[in-house]
Amino acid sequence: MSGPEVAIDLGRIERNARTVVARCAEAGIKVFGVTKGMCGMPQVARAMLRGGVAGLAESRFQNIRRLRDSGIAAPIMLLRSPPISRAEEVVRSVDISLQSELAIIREISRIAERMGRVHDIMLMVDLGDLREGIWPNDLLPTVERILEMKGVRIAGIGTNLGCFGAIMPTPDNLGQLVAHAYKIERLAGISLDYVSGGASSSLQLLLDGTLPSGINNLRVGEAILQGGVETFRETPWKELEADACRLTADVIEVKMKPSRPIGQSGYDAFGNQPYFPDDGDRLRAIANVGREDVMVEGLTPIHKGARVLGASSDHLMMDVTDADPPVRVGDRVAFRMNYGAMLLAMTSEYVEKVPLHGVEITPRGKMVQIVADRGAAAMLARLDAGARLEAMDYDVVEPGDAARLPAGLMRLSAGTDRRVALEALAATVEETHSVGLIRFDSRASLGSERDAGGAATENSVLSQVLGLMDEQGPLQPQLSPENVVLIGLREASPAEAAVLKQSRITVFTMADIDASGMRQVVREAIRIATTGTAGFHVSYSPTATEIPGWADGSGGMTVRETHQAMEMIALAGGMISMDVSALSATLDERVTAETLSFVMSAFGKRIL
Repeated sequence: MSGPEVAIDLGRIERNARTVVARCAEAGIKVFGVTKGMCGMPQVARAMLRGGVAGLAESRFQNIRRLRDSGIAAPIMLLRSPPISRAEEVVRSVDISLQSELAIIREISRIAERMGRVHDIMLMVDLGDLREGIWPNDLLPTVERILEMKGVRIAGIGTNLGCFGAIMPTPDNLGQLVAHAYKIERLAGISLDYVSGGASSSLQLLLDGTLPSGINNLRVGEAILQGGVETFRETPWKELEADACRLTADVIEVKMKPSRPIGQSGYDAFGNQPYFPDDGDRLRAIANVGREDVMVEGLTPIHKGARVLGASSDHLMMDVTDADPPVRVGDRVAFRMNYGAMLLAMTSEYVEKVPLHGVEITPRGKMVQIVADRGAAAMLARLDAGARLEAMDYDVVEPGDAARLPAGLMRLSAGTDRRVALEALAATVEETHSVGLIRFDSRASLGSERDAGGAATENSVLSQVLGLMDEQGPLQPQLSPENVVLIGLREASPAEAAVLKQSRITVFTMADIDASGMRQVVREAIRIATTGTAGFHVSYSPTATEIPGWADGSGGMTVRETHQAMEMIALAGGMISMDVSALSATLDERVTAETLSFVMSAFGKRIL
């Protein structure tokens, strides 16, 4: 680590979501998990969905695209009132949107009708917070106008409280919302799907038993992401877990200095005139994080005895005189963040975000199952693949021995062409909530060709894996493009190159390997593939390696580089499964033997 970082405990987020969802379900309330505080991070969204939320709520189109690109098909609610120029994107990208302006609703209706769709809207009513919302006196006339539009459907009404005017939810104002819902239902002769009583701040009424009957939806972010630290200030909800997100930074200076600056006082870099009490000489530390990264006023040091004094753009000053243990240069200091600090840290491009899976993972033992098609099976048998794994203390389980398949079994798949990767990954995603992919191949395999049966061809297998050929890929949402790494790429058509540039896939071409070295490339690949996942799948094509005497590998990774990559994967311990392609009778015998040696390295073969 060399800079500020936000560590995100996905296990805590999932458990918080489950706690909130279960309590709300008792009152007939469905919860939409708000992901905007995490910039639409797919790993966080999946943790919320595992916790049982009915859908996701987002405010930024970029984040919505990020969620959809990762294969998340859950209902998504647009929280932010959209500009009229993006009405078409609203119709195309979300299932329901919060609306309060008749002109924008009219444009959404026009576009939806043109596209042959009906877009669901939730009418927002301003109950005093003075952010967005129709004023109550104008609500029924507005509803009458909307009922004339064919491209939209009033799916519910909602309100926002606490975000601008700091007006808290009460039985009175939320009771007004329920009353407005009844009026709309009588006027329109419909039954509203949602009566949305606000956000995390409304949960206190739920726990107190004073939330008005009729509220059936809440949009919850802070209570799930931060354990309700700000929602339940005086009486915490004990079942919720705090510290799901922590900021850490490096200490870059520790020195004894006066507590008051010396010289004529003016304005700081942000136009303020700060005041500093004279406490004498104090031990001060500087961390490499500042106002360009986070809202400093929202930070609380976790280190006992440390105290934040202030910050400039890039430096955070702390008093560490009473710190226990003492703070030294090179230490990492951690901070709790309030919602505002978390929001700024997550949006700063200078702060690294590291989602940690935080859930129980079944250890991968020394047990492996070999699955191969007819051509590849013959090659593996001829090279004694099973015996070589047994010599490495693996218990090799036969494919048909279903009774002996324990949790945590590793799987080695082999096939005559690249399509084995799709079959192997399909088996892996059935056993885990999320998985990464490290693929060694010279070709992108991002075409769009299908065979006579409608399946992806060998040249289109990665398109199928990532769901680029279908609206919902067969491996999503367990496999997200943000956890996919391609290593050794040498061939990509202009169309494939365009797809790669637009996607969230990480690519290391041969030029990147030459520049950075295989060790650095694989170290970064493992980090990406394991970020917020339960482990990763390795896919290897012999065309990635320049094996002496074989023209197809010309210009690729060297034999030693390939072994080094596989050895690093074995040492990392995160591999769940592996596939290898092109194992057929037509493949050069030297290539087959070398390929199997690479596989053995990935499974942990050592010289000594």
